[in-house]
Amino acid sequence: MIAGKSFYDKLPLWTQTLAVNLVSADNFRGKYGPIFHRALSRLADNERKSKDQLLEEQNHQLHSILKYAHTHVPYYRRLGLSPDNFQEWPILDKQLVASRPDDFVSDEFRHEELMTLKTSGTTGTPLQVRVSKIYHQMEMAFRWRHRAWGGVPYLSRAAYVSGHAVVPAAQLRGPFWRVGHVEKRLLCSACHLSPGNLPGYIDALRRYAADFVHGYPSSLYVLAQFMLEHDVHEVRPRAVFTASETLLDFQRATIQKAFGAKVFNWYGNTEMACNIVECEASSLHYRTDYGLLEILEDGAMVCTGLNNCAMPLIRYRVGDVAVKREGLCACGRAFPLVERVEGRIEDYVVTPEGRRIGRLDQVFKDTQHIREAQLVQKQVDELIIRIVKIEGFSSEDERVILAEARRLLGDSIQIRFDYVNHIPRTSGGKFRFIASSLSQTTAHDSLCDPASSYSSRR
Repeated sequence: MIAGKSFYDKLPLWTQTLAVNLVSADNFRGKYGPIFHRALSRLADNERKSKDQLLEEQNHQLHSILKYAHTHVPYYRRLGLSPDNFQEWPILDKQLVASRPDDFVSDEFRHEELMTLKTSGTTGTPLQVRVSKIYHQMEMAFRWRHRAWGGVPYLSRAAYVSGHAVVPAAQLRGPFWRVGHVEKRLLCSACHLSPGNLPGYIDALRRYAADFVHGYPSSLYVLAQFMLEHDVHEVRPRAVFTASETLLDFQRATIQKAFGAKVFNWYGNTEMACNIVECEASSLHYRTDYGLLEILEDGAMVCTGLNNCAMPLIRYRVGDVAVKREGLCACGRAFPLVERVEGRIEDYVVTPEGRRIGRLDQVFKDTQHIREAQLVQKQVDELIIRIVKIEGFSSEDERVILAEARRLLGDSIQIRFDYVNHIPRTSGGKFRFIASSLSQTTAHDSLCDPASSYSSRR
């Protein structure tokens, strides 16, 4: 997010575009320095190694991070566990990390030296993650290496439809995107996908001619539906990459058909504990050079990040569920296989003007006094924010949450708070971050209004 966001939102369009590019230019060297390029080369080399080689190197990395955590991280130092006996280390829950984040930060770093990332993920529990600047470059190398699997080399032109907060939520007229010239990115808002705005999005994507499109599955699906309904064939990237939500089969089929390109799914988390990526043969591989993945009997994912020394999380329960897959992949890479990842299925929140918005966990990123939260929508003009509070929660927390919800959803929808002791799970034991009881017809009708002006604008 751009610093001084409330000030940014008041700027004229040309100044906002300038601000986006100034921030990008300032961040560029921090993302793509020498460490990034060395890591990118090393990751490509790893893809040619045998499974035995990969696992041997993973074991070496694991022992190194355990030894480091035992020596430099207060929480693990107090436990006094041996780096030589990994299975003795306890499974770590998110609530513990969220309640004592400084206990998991290495004593080798000063806080001002670190980047702070915020997440609430699929559990609705806010968490701050500390990341070293060195590791930030490594993370970017993992991302660009996955894009290479789709035939997209470093610094190819990209269109993003995800969480870049470059368009004010209250903005009612386009453009609903900003162009980042430094990193060759078309940054599209995922919060303005109403029927009347979709033609403008498609025009922007066609004009920009990105080499790849990246976005939330829910957002790309909305665009793909519109493209198919209006016979749009001009948006043709080399590949489409999805992340941050569960990619459903019907979404994949619709997106691939509309964009004429294969979808490559990416699973990761802000905690930097696990990376599962899809290859050109449609298999999901978990990268052993990123983390160690344990899948428990109930499918729960327990992950150990191997690279972020600033805040190493050992045997961390990420809150998602996965299913193992045996065998080797036709792509030739020897990374272990995963059949599927579950636990990231989100509904949309539908606003009165027909905007459908997913990936709203960021509403809670700036609060620390919440055990878990859920967004409940029973009617199109009202959203209920259901919260399980912990000690310290105050009216200021509520104010911050409401302001962030308004930033994303605008002023047309009523928002009220419901404080509860427990948020019920589904019959299968899963947590639904967005619980919508709107009928499928109600949600879908907002996309079916005829955009009669579109054909004349093509």
